[in-house]
Amino acid sequence: MSLSSSSSASSGIHDDDVKRKMRIRRVKANGRERARMHGLNQALDVLREYIPITTQHQKLSKIETLRLAKNYIEALNRMLQTNSQPSPLEYAHQLATGLSQTTTNMLANLLQVQPRLLCPPQQFDHFDLPTGYPTNPSSASPSATSFSSPTPQYYYSPNPSAAPLQSFPPNSFYSDFSQHSYSP
Repeated sequence: MSLSSSSSASSGIHDDDVKRKMRIRRVKANGRERARMHGLNQALDVLREYIPITTQHQKLSKIETLRLAKNYIEALNRMLQTNSQPSPLEYAHQLATGLSQTTTNMLANLLQVQPRLLCPPQQFDHFDLPTGYPTNPSSASPSATSFSSPTPQYYYSPNPSAAPLQSFPPNSFYSDFSQHSYSP
């Protein structure tokens, strides 16, 4: 056996050893990532127990769970600051901010408000204005017509009978934390 053939054989063994070590590191990293994701999913499952929407049929996505939890904390904080409970429609608006239409519909159903009342107003198309037309409202003359109107904070129906609000027993739609137990 020549010197060159023995060195190529030892480099082949070395390459196999490097590949084996890399494979072992990858398997360990995959295991750590899997354990991390299991921990994250378990924490989200616990969080889902405390947010207003709990359903056996459909689990909220991770991002929807986090958004709803954020909105819920803000709504609870607002209740503490004002020392009052909002109406079901106001509460639904607070909770539905930034959520998908599906989750918003589930909230509307839970709080017994009409889902269409939680939809944001339609966005109007923006058209290019003719040359010479003032684009800055402050530079427009008093006789210039404004095409925009302020967006209301809540989207109430102008017809009070369109979405009749019912009387709810206390805490019927607010989560009662005393019923939950948390053990890390």
